[in-house]
Amino acid sequence: MLKLKFFCTTLLIVLPILGISQDLINDMQNIMIRNVTVIDQTGKKEDVVVSMLIKQKKLELITQDKITVNEADISFDAKGGFILGTLEVGSLASFLILEQDPRTNVDAILDTKSYAVFAVSKGEIVLNKLIQIDVDSQEQISGWRSYSPPAVALPLSYQNSRKWNVFRTKPITGMFAGAILMENTRWFSQDNTNEQQVGDLSQFVGGSVRGFRAGLGGTFNFKKPWTYVFSFGTRAYERGFKEGDLSEFVVYDYRVDIPIGSATLSLGKTKETFSISRLSALIYLPSQQERASVADGLLPARNIGIVINNSFLKERMTWAAGVFNNWYEVDESFSDNPTVFTGRITGLPFISEDESNLLHLGIAGRYSNGAGGIRYTAKTEIFSGPVSVDTDVIDDAESTFHHGLEMAWRKGPFILVGEYIQSNVRSSTFNDPSFKGYYVVASYVITGEMRQYNKRSGTFKRLNVANGVNSGGWGELEVYSRWSSIDLTNNSIDGGEMDTFSLGINWSPLSAIQVNVNYRYSTLDRTGQTGSNHGIVSRLVFVLE
Repeated sequence: MLKLKFFCTTLLIVLPILGISQDLINDMQNIMIRNVTVIDQTGKKEDVVVSMLIKQKKLELITQDKITVNEADISFDAKGGFILGTLEVGSLASFLILEQDPRTNVDAILDTKSYAVFAVSKGEIVLNKLIQIDVDSQEQISGWRSYSPPAVALPLSYQNSRKWNVFRTKPITGMFAGAILMENTRWFSQDNTNEQQVGDLSQFVGGSVRGFRAGLGGTFNFKKPWTYVFSFGTRAYERGFKEGDLSEFVVYDYRVDIPIGSATLSLGKTKETFSISRLSALIYLPSQQERASVADGLLPARNIGIVINNSFLKERMTWAAGVFNNWYEVDESFSDNPTVFTGRITGLPFISEDESNLLHLGIAGRYSNGAGGIRYTAKTEIFSGPVSVDTDVIDDAESTFHHGLEMAWRKGPFILVGEYIQSNVRSSTFNDPSFKGYYVVASYVITGEMRQYNKRSGTFKRLNVANGVNSGGWGELEVYSRWSSIDLTNNSIDGGEMDTFSLGINWSPLSAIQVNVNYRYSTLDRTGQTGSNHGIVSRLVFVLE
């Protein structure tokens, strides 16, 4: 990857090629640009979104804090564009803003005439395609404003109308995206006890389509834009890649996110505000195949409701709350379906100056009135496998209360994440049982990339490939290990207790392709016996974005 200093040296050569009139706005004395992404070429520090102020042709200020529009003669919105150049306060402004990330699209560097949206050389503006800001928006953008990411990757590149899967009109902007996950499962062995507990695992051997998902996301371009997400998928595939029931069509998300002051209100089908694992998209996680059994076993994937969230203490802490009831999708009355209340608070008690080293802590609660009974189940953390732990239906459950604790420490390419979740069930028949579990995962990115932290939602973002094979690199390579446990046995309920050890490797030659291999060893204590099994899953993922 070329260094920033190279761009500074070649800026005077590149800019004349752009062929844009140099007297467009040079008569303005004070110029402000918002929502500019400053990238770290090494991938070892956080990208930051800043505002910039140019006064008398000199770079006056670079800040993550808001600069009010009235401090400038004219103001522009870079919409997350990526800056290249020398950023020295007090010197004549000389930099270039690209509409695409040069780390993932080399053409943005090679074809600046097409991809540059703003350029200034020695204080003289020679190119401007940015939109002027006429009203004072409330804050910097930092990616999607919603609390949980969409089911498919929908990055800020939806602002780029040059891509074939992007459309842009005055009232609405959107981007089509999708992902397909294909995998192959092989079981090495299963003892007799485990076969009695869960059945013969040989019937779960072979290839399968783990999932196909597609979606549309973008903005409604009000003065303060709303974001929207609609994503869907199908389960119309069986092992062996044969077509199954085409009626297995699933709508994962339909949601609109509305800015209210500095907060965001989300309406529709979305994720509940509980668990860093459940709030993160599967391809964002250090272990990119399946979530830990406790996250899948004790918590739902999504629900229909309302979420409000915000950050405070200069984005050192976040809070979120939600109310949910999915009566609409299950074809029941509102009162016959559980109503759920959730809340989550996260904080950064420690973060280094360059933000490459941080400690995340979180606490969450979830209350459900338990209408219609409850049931907890989980697989052996392999998608093509049987249910291993199961409480069966607790018909007289009056209510449930979950509490969760989470911790994450990230230092450069290393990350350690742990989470504990417990559900207390109010049931007179079963004497108020409780079920619990935890996991700890450690990951190291050998190629040096770092998972960036989303300060608005208290989650980690997807890894960027710093040097893909299309630019002469090796892509991104990550190794990880996880230990997880779930206990669904309490009082007279023998749902089983399962422990699982995982070891895996992920390789992304490009940001759109992922290859990973994962080994799992699992023990199951159920019906008074302990059995075990172990196997391996290889997966290939294609992402359209």
